[in-house]
Amino acid sequence: GALIWRRTLLDPITKEAFILDAQSLAVAGGLVIVGDLGCDSVSDPNGFIQAFSASTGGRAWSQQITPGGGALDQMGVWGSYIAAAGTSPGGGQVVSVHQLTTGALVWSRSTDGCGPGTVLVVAQLVISYGCTQSLAEKVTARGIATGALAWSKTGSWVLLRGDAGGTVGRHLFAVNPSGTVVSLNPLTGTTQFSLADADDVLAADATRAYGNCGSLGVCAYSTATGARLWSTQPGFIPALAAEAGGVLYLDQGNALNAATGKTITVLWNAIEPASALAVGDGRIAVVTNPRVLDLYGLAGS
Repeated sequence: GALIWRRTLLDPITKEAFILDAQSLAVAGGLVIVGDLGCDSVSDPNGFIQAFSASTGGRAWSQQITPGGGALDQMGVWGSYIAAAGTSPGGGQVVSVHQLTTGALVWSRSTDGCGPGTVLVVAQLVISYGCTQSLAEKVTARGIATGALAWSKTGSWVLLRGDAGGTVGRHLFAVNPSGTVVSLNPLTGTTQFSLADADDVLAADATRAYGNCGSLGVCAYSTATGARLWSTQPGFIPALAAEAGGVLYLDQGNALNAATGKTITVLWNAIEPASALAVGDGRIAVVTNPRVLDLYGLAGS
């Protein structure tokens, strides 16, 4: 859990740090992938995706969210693909998919701005918001390799989290139009079960989903039935979490036993909680300063 390296994030075009904020993180394929929002222009901000070597911290590549620009809100990674969502230069929404190794654009799609710039990668599908012909909000699922539409659901849904990006993905967690946290089948969009007392889902693995649950604190739920398995009071309300290897990491640095909720250790103590957090390849990437990227884990692993 030691700090391996620290890097100040620079705008790829201006080479300045003060006009860039990290929005999303992922660790995959020996790279730390950062989704950035450039704040050099209030009316037309730029979104960037940058990749850094997990071993050295050296930058491997950088790309805009689309060739024409656009602001990045959220990003997800599966296999050899990166999915990003945000605002297009014309003011609508944009979803794009890029190659992990080079950042090259695979496909992109723009719609009118009728929902937030959220993107999840679940069961080899890119889950995001779209618009009906009457500009009503809907959720869409598209194949990550081709962009082909798999299904869509109309209504005011709030996308939360998926359990896995690959073929083993079985659950897409969302808040339904009635305000209840539910699990959807990511392949069809049909409802599987609800999570009692859950306010959100911050992380999920093959057997459990984790999130805030009101006065109970942080709860874990079975992904087979939706039943609550444990609850714990960490002393704060986390806004971010990530799970890997049987450990649940919270945005204030607490590492919990994912099976019991018991605290194992505290990896960092920051004045502000992390604004971005990701775990992969045996490393923990975290942003507690909006322009500084820290990587924790075993050096040389």
